[in-house]
Order: sequence, then C-alpha cells, then structure tokens
Amino acid sequence: AGLSPGWGAPAIPAAGTLVDGLAGSISVNAAMTPALLRDGGANGAAYVLNTSGSSYANLLIAYGDRLDQPMAFDAAAGITATSSVADYAANSIGWFEGVRQQASTTADAKEALATRTAEALSNDTGVNVDQEMSLLLDLEHTYQASARMMKTVDDMLDALMNAVG
Repeated sequence: AGLSPGWGAPAIPAAGTLVDGLAGSISVNAAMTPALLRDGGANGAAYVLNTSGSSYANLLIAYGDRLDQPMAFDAAAGITATSSVADYAANSIGWFEGVRQQASTTADAKEALATRTAEALSNDTGVNVDQEMSLLLDLEHTYQASARMMKTVDDMLDALMNAVG
C-alpha cells in the first residue's frame, strides 16, 4: 500500500517475474504521510501501534530497557550464559581481546624461538651466516675484478700481436 508502481498495476509482479526498469518506476504512494508511517498505519488501517499520535519514545525506551534485562546465551561461547545484551557484548569484547593477546604472545614466542635456534646453530657450527655472506660477496667482487683484468690483458696482447704482425 505504501508503494506506487509506475506501470499502472496495483500490485507487485509475481515472484520470478522480471520486469525491465521496475526499480526505477517504483515511488512512494502519495497517500503515505509521515503520520501513517509513525503510527504504524502503513501496515493496514487496523494496525495502529502508536495510538497517542506523538512519537515512539515509549517503545524506544522499552527496547533500550530490554537490552539491560538478563537473557540466556549459548554457554559454548565461553562467557556468562545468562546476562544482558550489553554485558554479553562487553564480555565478548573482553574474550576477543584475550584471544588476540594470546595469539600475539604465541607469535612473539615463536619469533624468539627462531632467533634462539639460529644463534644456537651459529654457535654449534662456529659459522656466522652474516659474516660468511659478507665474505662471499667480497670473493665475488674480487673474482669480477680479476676477470676484467684478465680480459684487458688478453685484449692488449691481441692488439700487440696484430700490430707486430
């Protein structure tokens, strides 16, 4: 009753029926007033929840009060099985923080274990991996310089032989 389809039909098409441009042709019925929406009249003339004609303040206050009343929750969640929604939310946040903290501690412990294992390997083998890599790079640079020098000497000998004859 609150929607007015632009194609002239009084009802929404049957389920599974595709109508091109349907969403663009739907508008709010001119008979829908804010008072009808506020008082529940959009659900039919017989349904009027707000008989005072003002606002839903009492209903909203009742909803807020309901959040503070105890209710049953699944005990498998690991927090109090009976509590208010607000307490349950606070306990859930605390539980998540505990899980996060435990995961962080576990990650730190694994990182420390990996560091200690690398140090133990270095101590047992007498090999410092960082120092060995540095020496390997020095050796590689020395080899490259020697190769360039040998190539230069070879080029000079070729030039001398070509000049002599």
